[in-house]
Amino acid sequence: MNQKYLIFFVLFHLLAGSVIAQLSPALQKEISTNDEQAEKHISEGNLAEAAKLYNHSAYILRNHHQHETAAGYYLKILDLNKQLNNQRGLLITYNNLGMTYLDAEQYGKALPQLEKGLELSRKIDTKEAVISAITNIAVALQGLERYQESNQRLEPAIQMAKDINDLKLLRRCYGIVYENYEKLGQSEKSYQFFELYSSLDKEIKKLEMKQVKQEAETEVNKAQADKQLTEAELKIKKEELEITTDSLVKVEKLTREQRLELEVKNAELREKDALLKLKNLRIRFITIGLIVLLSFSLALTFLLIKLRIANKQIRSQRDLLERQNKNITASIRYAMTIQQAMLPDQEMLGKLFDSFIIYRPKDIVSGDFYWISGFDEKRADKNKYYVAVVDCTGHGVPGAFMSMIGNRLLNEIVNERQVEEPEEILEILNNEVRIALRQEQTDNNDGMDLTLCRFEKQGNSGLKLIFAGAKRTMYIFKHAENELIALKGDRKSIGGVGEKKETLKFTRHEMLISAGDILYMLTDGIIDQNGQDKKRFGSSRVEELIRAIHKEDIKKQKDLLEKELSEYMGNVEQRDDITLIGLLVK
Repeated sequence: MNQKYLIFFVLFHLLAGSVIAQLSPALQKEISTNDEQAEKHISEGNLAEAAKLYNHSAYILRNHHQHETAAGYYLKILDLNKQLNNQRGLLITYNNLGMTYLDAEQYGKALPQLEKGLELSRKIDTKEAVISAITNIAVALQGLERYQESNQRLEPAIQMAKDINDLKLLRRCYGIVYENYEKLGQSEKSYQFFELYSSLDKEIKKLEMKQVKQEAETEVNKAQADKQLTEAELKIKKEELEITTDSLVKVEKLTREQRLELEVKNAELREKDALLKLKNLRIRFITIGLIVLLSFSLALTFLLIKLRIANKQIRSQRDLLERQNKNITASIRYAMTIQQAMLPDQEMLGKLFDSFIIYRPKDIVSGDFYWISGFDEKRADKNKYYVAVVDCTGHGVPGAFMSMIGNRLLNEIVNERQVEEPEEILEILNNEVRIALRQEQTDNNDGMDLTLCRFEKQGNSGLKLIFAGAKRTMYIFKHAENELIALKGDRKSIGGVGEKKETLKFTRHEMLISAGDILYMLTDGIIDQNGQDKKRFGSSRVEELIRAIHKEDIKKQKDLLEKELSEYMGNVEQRDDITLIGLLVK
């Protein structure tokens, strides 16, 4: 090991020691072992193996938010790759170092590293990698409040993404641009790019859901295929039956014609030689009659047998199809029973609130669910209560699977791990969903949007509300102030793949609520529902409706909301699962 590198190594480990000590004993041991082995490889001249070991340590530290220490390891890796003249290694390390600084919100340090990564990407990497590098630079510029420059850097990336038809990269570019224009106060341009971002987001989710549905509904598709096969066979049997009927008609017509012909000839023979040919005529008539009768009888018997076999096959296919349909429907209805049992009892809310719940699955089972904790007094802290309304990706069978995962994870995080802060609960829920669906190893992008509230009793002065949300807004009508407040969640979903998904942070909102205040928590099913004019119900209509009915009894509010929704829909099919909960503070 040369003297320069030895000095750097010692200084780095003196600075990193206190940070690494914060990790678990197992991870400390793993990093220490990596360092010892890397030092040995460097002394032996095997720099490539040393770089691999340092990279593994940096990955562990970055995942545990030890960004400064991780950056130090990446700087060591850069030095090794420069000695090896490893261009690919330099590209990867510049990007990793830049992203580490981004995670630490040190945008000034991130920018030069990302610029070097972009320069190498243009030389040796794919167009997709170049676009991704440009978007990372745009994020760094955004963090430095250089919003106009961030947009200018994204212009070639947007064109390249269009050229290669990469919708996900294009969506990310539009998302950064609309946020920049929003920061610049240019609302019209921000809205224009938000619409582009939103339309791409919906299209991508639509394509992803199409694949999920195909996999989740394999048995249903098989049953439908069997049904189509049965219908085709029924059509063939019907055509054969029609042919058989036509044949019977022709045989009957032929018999009548033959009888007439025999009668005419018999009359002629009686006129010429009644006595001489009477005997022969009778023999001939009887013989032909017997042949015709026998032929008719054989044909009729054959057709009747064939018809009976066909009817038996038709009945068998129909019975099979009915059994399959019953089994599929029974399975889904049993799943509905399980899902209904998973939902908490509304009566539990009576401790703090008068309430109503509108719960309308689009199909038999639902991708929406609501979740309650603390009201049954099983938690150690009896003064903290939790309510969540959750909208999982999709509806029907795929959505129901996601709702089961979400419900289990919320119970584990809040009731078993005893995590109390809503923003921390959402961060852990995001990581657990990504782990449960193996989203690091697959293209699975499922997740959920939700509102999560924690309520704390404040003596006789009401309740303290702590709120965090993922792409969902909740409404609070303040009784004393006669004011409707919209608490907006962060524009981030739980789960899915994408930049910084593993370190997602959520915003905490706090406020006091008093007796008579009403809270409304909902999924986007009611907002996105189309009416007969093909327009969405919309959030503005929801807000107007709340203002119009907030003085009514809480049970009557539910009736008025359901009536308004049903009249707006008319004969239009329900687009998505719908959930809306109203909570009146006692």
